[in-house]
Amino acid sequence: MNNESYKNSEIKRAFETLTPVRRYTKGEIIYHQGDSAESFYYLKKGRVRVYMTSPDGIEKTLSTASPGEVLGEAAFFDKMPRVSSAGALSNCELVVIDEQRLIALIKETPRLALELLKIQASRIRQLSNQIDVMTFLKADARIARLILANTDGEGSARLTHEEIAGSVGVNRVTVSKILTRFKNDGVITTEYRRIVINDIEALEKIAENE
Repeated sequence: MNNESYKNSEIKRAFETLTPVRRYTKGEIIYHQGDSAESFYYLKKGRVRVYMTSPDGIEKTLSTASPGEVLGEAAFFDKMPRVSSAGALSNCELVVIDEQRLIALIKETPRLALELLKIQASRIRQLSNQIDVMTFLKADARIARLILANTDGEGSARLTHEEIAGSVGVNRVTVSKILTRFKNDGVITTEYRRIVINDIEALEKIAENE
């Protein structure tokens, strides 16, 4: 699922101009798995990785957030401990939304509640799709789907090898081999932290190869 589907003008209008802004540096943890959630976040600048950690320390990337997205809202709404962690992939600016602030915003703009529900529905679909991908698809198909799901309006996906490995459940060596094969076949071009799709039909065909 494209991250752009999480972004909408109603959310941006409600959260973009709020202050204060909390700043995080690259590598800094924004919240930890297991924490209580008294608030959630709106990402104004930067990129954030949302991930889960197993009891034996293995990390699984759930998503990579970019400006205009909200983070950590699930635990905020159900008042249960956070099931994931979030860490800054770059220097970030976030707005903290607590219950009092959210209620005031919804009173001003009732439709905001519906937009937040849409985000929740989209994320449930994304997680369901990840489960299907991890269970049934081959590694090359999983990687192709991930690239397509994160494609921006310019026909490229901003993903590192590490992010791909964490998202699809394979090691970085496997990711490198598969991306090299895609590149040699003319399907993609790799740049620094960016994958450019040259042949979207070919990539879609790989993604459908169950």
